[in-house]
Amino acid sequence: MIREESDSDDGAFLAVFAALLLDNVLRLDETVGTVTDYVMATKPSRDLVVTLQAFDRLKQEFEALGDALTRYAEAHNAEPLSADQRSQLEQKVIAGITVHDLKERLLSRLEADLPDLPLPAISPEQAAEVGIDVVY
Repeated sequence: MIREESDSDDGAFLAVFAALLLDNVLRLDETVGTVTDYVMATKPSRDLVVTLQAFDRLKQEFEALGDALTRYAEAHNAEPLSADQRSQLEQKVIAGITVHDLKERLLSRLEADLPDLPLPAISPEQAAEVGIDVVY
């Protein structure tokens, strides 16, 4: 009985993270759209267009991660899962990710023999900005 409550809490926790991730994707999409409109008002350089495409790619990856988290949380909340069922669910969720290199990166990170990657170093200025919301 205790495990079932934990599973339900885990699923609810994941669902909240998925919802917030997808909310951030919408905000990113709006921001990229605004920047694109500004840029396209002039004749943009090739490098600028490539950079905007990179932003779009990131948006697609965030959407794919948010969708995978949502599908996992929904299935996780449906009923308690055995270890085999959980493994099958994880495989199904990963198989549903349509951004190929994202799926490959995820699978490589899930391999047990990979060491943890260190967090990138940040400058004191960047550290001071963490958690600060900027409103324009």
